[in-house]
Amino acid sequence: MALLLLLLSVPTVRADENPASLSDWGSVGLLQTPTARMAPDGTMSGGLTVLGDLHRHVAIAAQLLPWLEVTARETVYPGYFGLSEPGLDVKLRLREEDEDGPALVVGGRDVTGSGLDLPGKGRFAGEYIALSRRWWDLDLSLGLGWGTLGEAGHFRNPLRFLGGRFRRDRDPSWWPSVRGPRAWFGGERVALFGGAEWHTPIPDLSLKIETTGDTFRAQRQDEPGFVPGSRYNLGLSYRPFSWIDVGAGFEQGRRAMVRLSLRFDPAQNADRDERPPPPVGPRPTPETALSPEEIAVVARTHGLPARAARVEGDTATLWLDPADSGPLPAAREVGHAARLLADLTAPEVERLRVVTGTAGLDATSLTLLRRDMERAVRHRGSAEELWRTATVEPSAGPPPSWHPRLDISTWVVAAFDLAELGTPLASRTHTDLLLRAEPLRGWVIGGALRVNTGESLALLDTNALPAAQPVRSDLPSYTLSPLSVDHLHATWLAQPADGLTTRVTAGAMEEMFSGIGAEALYQPLFARWAAGLDLNRVWKRKPARLFGVRSDSARVTGHASVYWESPGADTTTVLRLGRYLGGDWGGTAELVRRFEGGIALSAHATWTEGPDGGQSRFGGRMDWGVSLVVPFAASGWVPLGGSVETAVRTLGRDAGQRLQQPLPLYDARVPGGFGRLAGTWSTLMD
Repeated sequence: MALLLLLLSVPTVRADENPASLSDWGSVGLLQTPTARMAPDGTMSGGLTVLGDLHRHVAIAAQLLPWLEVTARETVYPGYFGLSEPGLDVKLRLREEDEDGPALVVGGRDVTGSGLDLPGKGRFAGEYIALSRRWWDLDLSLGLGWGTLGEAGHFRNPLRFLGGRFRRDRDPSWWPSVRGPRAWFGGERVALFGGAEWHTPIPDLSLKIETTGDTFRAQRQDEPGFVPGSRYNLGLSYRPFSWIDVGAGFEQGRRAMVRLSLRFDPAQNADRDERPPPPVGPRPTPETALSPEEIAVVARTHGLPARAARVEGDTATLWLDPADSGPLPAAREVGHAARLLADLTAPEVERLRVVTGTAGLDATSLTLLRRDMERAVRHRGSAEELWRTATVEPSAGPPPSWHPRLDISTWVVAAFDLAELGTPLASRTHTDLLLRAEPLRGWVIGGALRVNTGESLALLDTNALPAAQPVRSDLPSYTLSPLSVDHLHATWLAQPADGLTTRVTAGAMEEMFSGIGAEALYQPLFARWAAGLDLNRVWKRKPARLFGVRSDSARVTGHASVYWESPGADTTTVLRLGRYLGGDWGGTAELVRRFEGGIALSAHATWTEGPDGGQSRFGGRMDWGVSLVVPFAASGWVPLGGSVETAVRTLGRDAGQRLQQPLPLYDARVPGGFGRLAGTWSTLMD
């Protein structure tokens, strides 16, 4: 009670903002207990925790939104069944800490409850409400736990007035009543937990002490001789570098704990382009002004993705083809292009137009007044003043010519599956050599040579009983060859009307399926929403065969999609409904975050009715994943630039599987769209 009064009544005093540390479970917290703290926005971490002879936690956590933390976890523990325990943990912040009160969160462990029903399944499932408040270098936390977090049973469930499951015991030896949405905040008793973290005078070293509400009831039922020990734990957390977080402790009065975690924070680790903007001198004379072809060449030498240029009357136009992983924010890239036009074009030109788009699809046409740009360069104006006189249109008409382009890059992928009962860490790594040619405006030819560099898929649960009509449960057979062709396609893009974009793709669309597909996307110029529809007829590819398909495997798949952008288009939420590759119907929710330097953090969750003729023995009808993509530039160590993707996702599932499109329309439009331009406008003159 005294701790609760301290949390609620004492004003926050901060000497410094101390970074949040990780718990044994891989998420932000103390040792065994959660807190109301969150990691920096966009942070992703992964690591291993060993607790004596009891638990081995492998976890990957992502701060998907400033108020949403998601952790994928696989736990190995001794017991009768010899199975690992997967779990998806979620924490939502309801209130930030301020002078009027503490931070407040609500969350849960193993919130989905998906998987095979076995006695003891869900032994870690539990929900909680937690408060946290800083007092100088001391960070205090207090929480109320249900399920595993409430086994100490200090109080009766405050929600018991709702009846039913809120009054019944959550016995982990019973069937799935202890886990999943139908068990949230249920149970006969609840318990208090809490503790403190002291940030010592030694930088990035903290001392933790806590008391838990877990009595290890499931372990005591499985192993009659098991002795849980004390519910008080003591430990240390240390960050010798920004990318590493280590911990050690003495828990339950008898077990040693060690933890090693790697962390990636986009705010600290983004590769920023520090090139100065092009200079703007006096207007050239008619004799020294450059031609449109020369302007495009100079723009490319400055690192701009220029495709064409035109000077007509008092208007100079430059077409850019920005990439989603480009080094510059959209407005800064446009600002550099406008500076070049102001510096190189004929003196009579008064309007500077920069058109952004992909593969010849105009997304935004921005026109600035030359005199305003010249004043801003001389610090007599600002980006805000340029915005007032700018003109934004959906298109500038067709360019006089089109510069063909051939891009070669690499895509390095490490994917981990933490959702299996049969193996604690199924994984797959591969490197793709990507080739993309744009011979004509609106045409894209793409391909990828895949080098399979390692996998541990033989123990996937989906291999136990092969499906009659597999969707992705036969994934191991596609990794046997060291070299394969991931995709090889031809795509035609068009804009029949303002705001409407269409795509037709034919060929090997991804590693497992070939066919033909069409997509339409509608997004008005200034809208933060978009609506799309795709329809595909595909056949299952034979492993290690470029053109070979199984003639009896034809299937139709497609989705209706709605997109919603945050201001600046740095966050996109997507809802999809439709038919998946297994013939199952359902829906998908996606979240995509974009950070400076082209870094992207994304997550998805799919729920379907389950495919006919397919199987996912332990995974049920849910598919989910979290992915972090970090671009890298060519260097003396790496001859080609590209991206590295680290992902935790379900591997080899048949339910809820979407076709992996090689060129989705929305992804093609976002880099050059109005939302990205308006959201980064403050960088125009940088």
